[in-house]
Formats: sequence, structure tokens, C-alpha cells
Amino acid sequence: MISKVGIIGEGKMGTGIFNYLLDFNYELVWICSPVADTEKINRQFGKKIKRSLDAGIIDQSRFDKLIQTHISKNPGDLHDCDLVIEAIPEIAAVKKELFLTLDHLVKPGAIFTSNSSSINPSEITPPGDRGFQFSCLHFFYPVQLKNIAEINTTKKTNGSTVIALESFLQSIQRHFITLDERNSFVLNKIFLDIQNEAYLIVKADHCSVPQMDHLVRQTLFSFGIFDFCDSVGIDTMLASVTNYTRDYPHRDYYASFIAGLNKLVMEGKFGIKSQEGFYKYPMEEVLINDFPASDSIAEHLRQTWLSASKRFAAQTHLPIEDMNRAIKEYFGTENGPFG
Repeated sequence: MISKVGIIGEGKMGTGIFNYLLDFNYELVWICSPVADTEKINRQFGKKIKRSLDAGIIDQSRFDKLIQTHISKNPGDLHDCDLVIEAIPEIAAVKKELFLTLDHLVKPGAIFTSNSSSINPSEITPPGDRGFQFSCLHFFYPVQLKNIAEINTTKKTNGSTVIALESFLQSIQRHFITLDERNSFVLNKIFLDIQNEAYLIVKADHCSVPQMDHLVRQTLFSFGIFDFCDSVGIDTMLASVTNYTRDYPHRDYYASFIAGLNKLVMEGKFGIKSQEGFYKYPMEEVLINDFPASDSIAEHLRQTWLSASKRFAAQTHLPIEDMNRAIKEYFGTENGPFG
């Protein structure tokens, strides 16, 4: 029975998960990093729920419960949580150290999860019995808009943990797919094939970055390839793509994309958060000209999407209906690759 949930991390994902869970009947504890201004965060949170009360969005009883939400920098405040969701940067050693610390602070029956988008749970699982109650619980960015999550399990994750996490996701009205870590992060891996193809096309001077993003938004998805990278963070993208392809037998195929991301990181260009990535920010509106190969490029990317979707659907052995719904939610499309 999950009634008290802890969230660790005040970045985009941690903040997004926290704000999303506010709409549901859970007691929340939000643990921020040592450098976070928790006094400011608490003030902003108080103002937010007071506005909701004044606007009639929540009633007095809901306000009285929300105002007790605990926001701090002390991991020990998670001691009686039933579920802990970690959402800190994608650095395996840091995540592993965090969970080792939490293992001594949080009650034995609590489930530990990582929102990691690229690190397999077995790499960061604390030793001992806690491994039976450990999994990745991967929400997607932006949390409010992507109605899909992945549960990625290890060989040790027990059935009761999976059932509890699936019940939790159902209670917060979130679609999900459950995968073992051999097939983890499958939706991001599908997108990686499209990202890689788009990068190679731009690098070959068949079109510009803005032209590619405009084409993708017009013909495939609601977001572009490169503005997505900038939004997530180039450093986060680099870590994720490196992890995904680490054991790929055809890793060289992604080498150019990885090198391009690495070059931007080395130049201090992390995307929106540093004001420059594939684009400069604030982004100026530019006229996007048509280009001769646009139709063929759009069709090529569509076929890449279909091919990757079919390949990973076969690999995961997920029911086609579940896979198709997950892909539609992830890419924001009316139809999935399977109808």
C-alpha cells in the first residue's frame, strides 16, 4: 500500500513529477539538492496552492493537506515513505551512492525507484534485500503531457514490487509498460534511431537544423529533433545516447551523433539551460524555406520510425496494443506505427 511518496531532485523531471503528483491523494516529501534554495521553493509552493484555493481549484480540506507537504534538503525526511522516486542527474556513480545512503535511512519495506532514462536499474541497486524492491520508474518529459511511463525491472525485482508500482501508476492515471532491463528505455531507443538519421541528414548538408525540425513538426511529430535535444539538455542527451549504444553491436552507426553532442558539451552548449545548443536562446523567429529533398527526407524518417518500432516491439514481446499506445503517447501522434 503506497500512501507516502518521496521525490528526490528539483530539476525538470523531479519538479515535473512532484507537481504532477500534487493532483492525487498522496502525502509527498520533496528532497532537493544541497545547493537548492528550499526557503524560496517553499514560499513559491505555498503561493501556488493558495492561488488554487482562492480560484476554487482546490477546497479547504485539500489545501490543508497540501500545505503539510514537506520540502527539504535532508534525505532523512524520507524515512517513512512507502515509495521513493529518484530524479537526479544521469550519473550512475552518484545515483548508486544516493541509494546506498537511503538504504540506511528509509524503512525496510519502502520501494526505491530511479527515474533514470538510460541507466539500467541493476547498475545502481543497493546490495542486500533492498534489491527485491528496486526498479526504474521512468516518466517522460514533460511529465504533465506525456501520459506514459516505463517500469524497468532487474532480475531481483520481486512480483509484489511490480504490482505495487503498476497499481501506483494506475492510481495517478498514467499508462505504462513493464519491461525487464534487457529491453529498458525502449521508447527513447526508438526515437534515437530517428534522431540519428536526422543528424546524419543535416550533417550531409541536405537541410539545416531549423529546416529539419520544421519538417518533422509538419509531417511526423509535435516536436522537432534538435529543439527536443536542447529542451532536455545536450549533456543529458549525450549521457543517454552513450548508455543506450554502449552494448549495441552496431554502435559505430551512432558515432557521428554522439561526437556532435559531445562537441557541444565541450563547448559549454547544453541547450536551453545554457542559452545555446543546436539553437541560440532566446530563439529568434526565422523564415524556413522549402528545400528540394523535403518529401523524400520526411518519408525516410517515417520509415525509420516504423522500422525501429517494429524491431523493438518484436524484441520486447509486448502486446501490440500496449506498444502502439505507448508509442502514440510518447510521440504525441494520433496514430501509432501499428494503426
